[in-house]
Amino acid sequence: MFRKEFVDRRKELEFLDSKYKEKGFEFVILSGRRRTGKSRLLKEFVKNKENIFLLCEERRWQYNLSKFNKAVGEYFGIPKPNFNSFSDCFEFIVKQGREREKLVVVIDEFSYLIRRSDIIAEFQAIVDDILSEKEIMLILSGSAVSMMKKRVLGYKSPLYGRSTGQIFLQPLRFRDLREWFPKAKIEDLVKIYAVCDGIPKYLEFFSANDVEEEIRRNLFNPESFLFREPKLILEEELREPETYFQILEAISSGHTKVVEIANYSFLEAKDVSSYLSILEDIGFVKKEHSVLDKRRVRGIYRMKDNFFAFWFRFISIYFSELETWMIEGAWSDFKRGFNSHLGFTFERIAMEFMVEKKPFRFHRIGRWWHRDKEIDLVALNEETKEIVFMEVKWSDLQSREARRIMADLKEKSRFVNWDNEERIEYFGLIAKRIEGKEKLTAEGYLCYDLEDIREEI
Repeated sequence: MFRKEFVDRRKELEFLDSKYKEKGFEFVILSGRRRTGKSRLLKEFVKNKENIFLLCEERRWQYNLSKFNKAVGEYFGIPKPNFNSFSDCFEFIVKQGREREKLVVVIDEFSYLIRRSDIIAEFQAIVDDILSEKEIMLILSGSAVSMMKKRVLGYKSPLYGRSTGQIFLQPLRFRDLREWFPKAKIEDLVKIYAVCDGIPKYLEFFSANDVEEEIRRNLFNPESFLFREPKLILEEELREPETYFQILEAISSGHTKVVEIANYSFLEAKDVSSYLSILEDIGFVKKEHSVLDKRRVRGIYRMKDNFFAFWFRFISIYFSELETWMIEGAWSDFKRGFNSHLGFTFERIAMEFMVEKKPFRFHRIGRWWHRDKEIDLVALNEETKEIVFMEVKWSDLQSREARRIMADLKEKSRFVNWDNEERIEYFGLIAKRIEGKEKLTAEGYLCYDLEDIREEI
């Protein structure tokens, strides 16, 4: 494993610092899918601050209470106390009459603590009756996204409405991979992002020296950490994990409409929507509408997480064979299909690039489609009537081919029904490499390739 320094998370640290500097009690809830670096973020935040840090384990709550007793004793320099409840621990903390700086109390993996107990009601009393108006910052963090949303953040939760701040920690952006792998080629960064997304824990297994070999070693090896990771996450997070397996496999294989997903998953179309809603809520898939679809009734489902998209496309369907070291079929499929998967990833990177590059100030950006017509990126500004149409291609384009794509793009743009009389149109292309890019740019086209993306990040 190639361990790395702490990367990015500047906005999150600034937010936590702003809460820390507020007078009186602060209560922050941090959630996000597993492996996004929540614990690392919290440890970075409490550096050089007075803190009591509890990392809960998946055991009975009494065991975690014992750990908290120990942490409290170590902080105050006393023998380990033996309080019988978390309330007693916090009562002891606030009665010490400390005149030092604000104390930060972190309970990490709080979802483990509440999974098999009703202790969350006790924390309502801790927040309301014990910590209120004290110079203490309480942070509860958890990785079981569905549980945190329902039992901690949900309307029926005893803690609902009591937090003074919330963070849902997202994966790192593509641009952050440059900081993680400062010497890597931009094409290798795209490949790593296509496999790991921006999940810090997964990035630790890559060095960017020989990406394809690292993919083989980390994903097609039944003894590797990443081989079973999605399976374990779904089994921990969800009931009926086998049903979600089928649905995620369907979407990763290109079945994006509800009926298609239902047929692949051996479900009725009327039943699949509830499963999709949960997967969307957790953050593994997203429902996508055409950028100009104001009704937003019908949409398609696409994978939101590159790692899950990769795993369910290349590993899941060969899982039994790979478990017995029969990797030839899976590896051959990877060699054939990885370039197509990279194309899907490159669309996400292109979107991020356009949002940061901003050839003009736009209000909306996304894919557009209508019947048999589709455009990869459309961005528009309702006030200035400007609209840009972009195609995204993960390939090396010769000048003639680039011009053909532009001609097709202009033809498809005629079917985009938006301020047809007044709009100001731009056309562009984002590709791996574009021959004659400078000439096309001089003619008024927006042309970007990997070199432009590398310079931007």
